[in-house]
Amino acid sequence: MAQWLARGFVWLGRKVAGLSPPARARLAHGLVRLPWVNTRRRRIASINLALCFPQWDAAAHRALLQRTLRSNATGALETLCAWFASREQLAGGAHISGLVHLHAALAEGRGVVVVGAHYDGIELAMRHVADAMGQPMPILVRRHNNPAIESAIAQARERYAGQIFDKKDIAGFAAQVRAGKAVFYVPDQNAARRTVFVPFLGVQAATLGAIGGVLQRCGGRVLLLWAQRDAQGVQQITLTPAWPDWPSSDDTATAARYMQWIGESLQAAPEQYLWVHRRFKTRPPGELPIY
Repeated sequence: MAQWLARGFVWLGRKVAGLSPPARARLAHGLVRLPWVNTRRRRIASINLALCFPQWDAAAHRALLQRTLRSNATGALETLCAWFASREQLAGGAHISGLVHLHAALAEGRGVVVVGAHYDGIELAMRHVADAMGQPMPILVRRHNNPAIESAIAQARERYAGQIFDKKDIAGFAAQVRAGKAVFYVPDQNAARRTVFVPFLGVQAATLGAIGGVLQRCGGRVLLLWAQRDAQGVQQITLTPAWPDWPSSDDTATAARYMQWIGESLQAAPEQYLWVHRRFKTRPPGELPIY
């Protein structure tokens, strides 16, 4: 049964990969209309948006929620494209600025950690950057709970990542950087262990306290990666050097600066952040559950 599920997943991924950006957007909008698909995610996103944009009135919240559900659904389809599309199918799907920083950092021979965030097109953005560089760029991931699905995803990711590392395998991940490679690191989701609480759009968010430690263990240069989907469905991807004093030896300060950057960067298209994730699931001691 599990193998049939995995085969169906791969078949679906390849079908979605063959769609144009406008067709993917139309499919995403159709999926949003299915209440049995979206009830739970709609509730989570609604809570997150109310917490993070308290200055918006009820009508603005409803409009942002609808845009968010459509965008996050589009991002889910883009993730399938990142995994299963050919280079030809992805051609013209991104405009990347700042690749010069990545080339220059690699030329130093020290390796590079490209730090991103969970805007809904993150996986496709990583694929575009790796393809543009013409070399695999390993990533650190949380494994899927279904072994058959995880096997299919891992094989698909390896096409552009080369190697994928479980989120606990920091040693293997860091070794890639010390060997002179460029890797992707996306540590902004809710953390239940090794947690520091820092503000994210005014809300205390449980964030991995080891971000600085991971980056320092890796060594090499640190770049920041942001991507935003434009009206034509093309990803506008930007690579910039990290701040000169980041990461610092202060875990909380390192996490806070990172989350501040995300909060500032998403303002141009707030619906494209992954609001359907339970970002505030882990609460400070004494606080009641949010969800």
